[in-house]
Amino acid sequence: MNYKGAAIIKALTVTDGEVKVQNIAKPEPAKNEVLIKVSLAGLCNTDFEVIAGMIEFNGVLGHEFVGEVVNDPEGELEGKRVVGEINIPCYNCSRCENNQYRHCKNIKAIGMRDKDGALAEYLTLPRENLHIVPETVTDEEAVFTEPIAAAVEIAEQYHLKPSEKIMIIGDGKLGLIIARTLWALGFNIEMIGRHQKKLDTLKPLNLKTYLEKLYTEKEPDIPVVVEATGSTSGLKSAIDLVAPEGKIIYKTTTAKNHDMNLAGLAINEIQLLGSRCGPFEPALNLLARNNFYLDKLITEEFKLDDSLEALKAAREKSSLKILIRP
Repeated sequence: MNYKGAAIIKALTVTDGEVKVQNIAKPEPAKNEVLIKVSLAGLCNTDFEVIAGMIEFNGVLGHEFVGEVVNDPEGELEGKRVVGEINIPCYNCSRCENNQYRHCKNIKAIGMRDKDGALAEYLTLPRENLHIVPETVTDEEAVFTEPIAAAVEIAEQYHLKPSEKIMIIGDGKLGLIIARTLWALGFNIEMIGRHQKKLDTLKPLNLKTYLEKLYTEKEPDIPVVVEATGSTSGLKSAIDLVAPEGKIIYKTTTAKNHDMNLAGLAINEIQLLGSRCGPFEPALNLLARNNFYLDKLITEEFKLDDSLEALKAAREKSSLKILIRP
């Protein structure tokens, strides 16, 4: 590839399902964009779904990051430590006109749809996507802002009541972050998982946790169940656990199909509700005010050059959050 005259950076890219660390041209900020030097980025299960073809995407992977603005044509944000919302709406379609910006018909999403992502030395984002990180929040905490925001969305989107018990199914990264976030918001949280070591990361919060094979409540009738496994067995368990007229909040994006009987949803008049991205400002506020014990979720940190090894490590069942430092 000819990069004559262009500055070169390293990035983790996917092309037709093939992942590699390679040299690419350093991005130039378009109108209303800024250039960000990535300080730290995180691997997410969604990255693996993108690689698997859930979304047709070729480019730089990654959407969880914290970095420093090094070029802002307006000068306002230069030198600021920032995180960035992943969705870039067009602001012109019928959905945007209806304030449904995250469902824009022409949406771009970093590392997923028509926009290079954060697993690189630099990335560009529109100015309105950025949020300044409070000084008291470390890079290792700030890199979790996106999934914490997605957890905040559960409460905001469906107006959950603090008095209601919420059962989270799934002790992976997402489930453990949802538990921490809803705990910080004051909700009554319990969790079912398959790995005692992962459930033990919640001990500092004094949350009730259960190993799936030991959970024996036959008629739990739980008002709200959050499904965070992305598996058919997880969704089946959610239907079994939730109370009649209760809510199941489906929080995972996966390329896999579910083959199961959904009659229970109709019989018990259960609401099956999707939930995706969320607001960054309250997520940063929560990080600034609470100790989420996020260090217990960080399994290992890799250099960008070793991103393929990082992907391999992230696939291990015992792994939680893998971070990459350019």
